[in-house]
Amino acid sequence: MNAPLKILVIRLSSLGDILHALPAFFDLRTSFPDARIDWLAGHGAAPLLSAVRGIGTVHIFDKTAAFALPSSRAGRHSLLRVVRTLRGQQYGCCIDFQGLLKTALLSSLSGAGTRIGFPAGQVREWPAHWFYNRSPARLRQPLHVVELNRLLARCAGARPHSVPFDFAVSREDRDHVDSLISGAGLEDFVVINPGGGWESKTWKPEYYGELCTRIRDEWNLPVVVTTGPGEHPLYQRIAATCGGAPPAHFRVSFLQLIPLLEKARLLVGGDTGPFHLACALQTPVVGIFGPTSPVRNGPWRDADEAVTRGAACSGCYKRKCPTDGGCMDIPVDAVFSAVTRRLLSSGQKPL
Repeated sequence: MNAPLKILVIRLSSLGDILHALPAFFDLRTSFPDARIDWLAGHGAAPLLSAVRGIGTVHIFDKTAAFALPSSRAGRHSLLRVVRTLRGQQYGCCIDFQGLLKTALLSSLSGAGTRIGFPAGQVREWPAHWFYNRSPARLRQPLHVVELNRLLARCAGARPHSVPFDFAVSREDRDHVDSLISGAGLEDFVVINPGGGWESKTWKPEYYGELCTRIRDEWNLPVVVTTGPGEHPLYQRIAATCGGAPPAHFRVSFLQLIPLLEKARLLVGGDTGPFHLACALQTPVVGIFGPTSPVRNGPWRDADEAVTRGAACSGCYKRKCPTDGGCMDIPVDAVFSAVTRRLLSSGQKPL
């Protein structure tokens, strides 16, 4: 009797990109129910991946120590330690969803006989594709990154499956979110996540403040603003612009966002982890896009909305805007119109 297939998935970061790879993971998990599927990730992705059912082991890789300081003893030891661990598992297949030179190198060093990754022209760093021995055909038209990742799973023999996301969230986290919601006296509500990760992906907090006012006054829906570490000033600017009572402010962890978004009517935000978490949970979304393309990074479902100015520089994928940030200077009216369309399509009735 043959041993179960052992598959290694590589996607080190970020949270949004980890979420983009999960549909491909579930294709693998459902297609190969007896396989062991492990994941190589960075420290920041560990809490999210620990909540994903069906992953065998999450191997943590300190990319800073291993690659930023390769000549140091600590750097060499970090790299050798993870390589020994991976090779000891004797993976038959490794899939690199990141397409960087370092992740492609790790796929080769893993010892897996089958190494799957993106083809030339679609890897993020040349010549990462040299380290793979199986890749899908190069696409002639843009495709959402979720579907790009699923093409890699298909190269491993997986078939697409429609599997609902099922995160293992602790009872403590769910109770904490429930207490926040009941403490604010909320039932139906809209979530706004103003952070952008990159400076260039952030819509003006003052615009979010105006949007809060219009959602409250024209839809009779309260707004919850969620922020991560270091983002409290964004909420302060939103509250200062929002007429009347300020919106509720929940500072929650990424995993605590899950029960919050499960109860939300809608999330409005930029191209960030919380936005893609809402997509994964099938919470209705309105996305605000500038330096990244909504075709590649936008909502996962056709019913959801993506708003973009369509400036000449839109889709540049630069973390810092080289001009004046004009691609994100999107009028509040345009975003509110998208909010209205999405609330109506999800069955919500205006005031």
